[in-house]
Amino acid sequence: MALSYPEQRQAIVDGSNLIMDIGAISMSNHGNFSVKVPDQDAILITAVASLKNVKPDQLAIISFDGKVLEGEISPTSMEIINMHLIIYKKRPGTGAVVHTHAPFITAFACAQKDLDCSYEAMVRAGMTEAIPVAGYGPRGSDESVKNIEKVMNADTPLGAVMLGNHGLLAWGADAASAARANNVVEESAQIATYAAALGGAIAIPAAMRGVTIARRDEFAAAGNVRA
Repeated sequence: MALSYPEQRQAIVDGSNLIMDIGAISMSNHGNFSVKVPDQDAILITAVASLKNVKPDQLAIISFDGKVLEGEISPTSMEIINMHLIIYKKRPGTGAVVHTHAPFITAFACAQKDLDCSYEAMVRAGMTEAIPVAGYGPRGSDESVKNIEKVMNADTPLGAVMLGNHGLLAWGADAASAARANNVVEESAQIATYAAALGGAIAIPAAMRGVTIARRDEFAAAGNVRA
């Protein structure tokens, strides 16, 4: 029997590969990836605990109230469903969410230090404010979800939040943009860690962040330049 939502399943596979290909994940390859199911309040999510070699049939469909609608999901993955769902509920334009323990950003999460906006790639990815840390709560628990919600200011252009003493949640309009958000945040955390040895990274001035976005958009709108 053909799998449901083949396009969305392949998007999760491709997004997982984007993360695995650059190594923006912990040594265990632990993580989970979800996408919004079209035209219903449900998500398609990895049913296994690793993002390495994810297959289209290793996914389950979960309703927004946490019921398994299709497929089978491991206890480890079921445990974190509400961490994903709170992002979709608080950010209605979200099309995909990914959770990893990428090591540099997880170091920030364990130190409970916000990641300042000091790296241009982060700004160009639309993240023009510091990445905040949600207070610790056991993975997927009501406490952890409430802590995520507390830092999810609807007016703040976030593309990710850290989970205190745990890892990272990143999101985007689709699976590729969620994977890129994970990757650029991890890269930003790595660079900030290296910069600490030189006296610390310096935040990009707030006014210049807007200028950076405007310049990005101007060149994108102009399209390719030909001879």
